[in-house]
Amino acid sequence: MNNRGGQNIRIAVFSDVHGNLGALKAVLGQIKEKSADTVVFLGDIFQRGNEEIQCLELLKDSGIICLKGNCELYAQHGVDVDPDVEHLRGYYDGIRRILTDEQMRFISKMPLFCEIECDGHRLHFSHFLFLDIDAPYPFLPLSSLKNGDFDKACKSEYVTKYDLAVVGHCHENFVKGNVVSVSAAGLEGASYLMIEANEGAVSFEHIKIDLTAESETK
Repeated sequence: MNNRGGQNIRIAVFSDVHGNLGALKAVLGQIKEKSADTVVFLGDIFQRGNEEIQCLELLKDSGIICLKGNCELYAQHGVDVDPDVEHLRGYYDGIRRILTDEQMRFISKMPLFCEIECDGHRLHFSHFLFLDIDAPYPFLPLSSLKNGDFDKACKSEYVTKYDLAVVGHCHENFVKGNVVSVSAAGLEGASYLMIEANEGAVSFEHIKIDLTAESETK
């Protein structure tokens, strides 16, 4: 995706809704007020909350860029793609039974990543950094944040060729080199990322999601 040169482009990014419909409505509302040119969701609609199907429908109809997280992989393929989540088999078997064909088609078509180019700046978006993008489970494990593998991936040619690489998944806000993580929109301490890119530079800000306005409308 390329923008027309000479413009200041605002890209809003959020991740990990985890079945929290109120948080999803809140973040989408805040992003709309910020007049973002592009909105990217980094994945994980399911698990934890009890409004995952409503979240799926809202995202499906939103027209924003929706990327696939590990939760969408489990919903599409089952938990056999990841031996670390056998304990979630019952939950995802249940999700797979209730998803409609249309909903499953939407999930299956969600890409693993997207690239946006703004005035010569290359931006990369994915749920997490990849271990093997062609594997059934392509992402690095969360343990990579502690054993050094994530830091090594941040220095890989695949990552460093971008001006900014944005990820979610770990439910934390942090910056490692040109890699920026955004916390979970659907959990405590939620935030989203606002990126501004123009010919001169790329900047970003973590913005707290205000759930007050959403709760007052109920």
